[in-house]
Amino acid sequence: MNRREALKGTAMILGYALTGSTIATLIQSCEPGSKLSWTPQVISEGQAKTLSALIDRILPSTDTPGGIEVGVDRFIDKILCQVFPVDVQESFSTGIDIFNQYAKAQYGQQFIKLSHVEQDAIISAVEEKSDPLPGSLWNLSVKDAADFPFYRMTKELALIGYFQSERISKEVLKYNPIPGPYIGCLPYSEVGSNWSE
Repeated sequence: MNRREALKGTAMILGYALTGSTIATLIQSCEPGSKLSWTPQVISEGQAKTLSALIDRILPSTDTPGGIEVGVDRFIDKILCQVFPVDVQESFSTGIDIFNQYAKAQYGQQFIKLSHVEQDAIISAVEEKSDPLPGSLWNLSVKDAADFPFYRMTKELALIGYFQSERISKEVLKYNPIPGPYIGCLPYSEVGSNWSE
């Protein structure tokens, strides 16, 4: 199974756990744009650049748009501001700094200054040693900022933002709109791409 197929499968699983208001926020939040043509609300500009570089490696542009192209970095900052409590916002911000410190310890430079190969090596190492998110992401309680699951939270929010963005909804995904008639044996090829309208 290739990476895109795995991500599409994950999106369908994540879709079942989202409420209508969350989905509306997600779709409105992901607007295409350049790397940092936006003003972060929760994280600093330097942290936003690190987050953008991380998202660009997790969801790079291929034959489909990448995470940066659909505004996933902005979405994460916006949902942190509008949904999560201050302690989670602060821990997420600290998590970016700890992630950057790890990159600097391994290669002597901040994450954004590393080559793609080095960035991928950092991500693989962090992926390997990261524990799964504890229970529900939305009820996350923070005790120690050093133990905050920054990478896992970033990855989950990136997938949610990516697959709920308008551009991906219309250009990539095929989904039978709900509400609508139930057709139990509808061929996937006939569903169409405009699932968000």
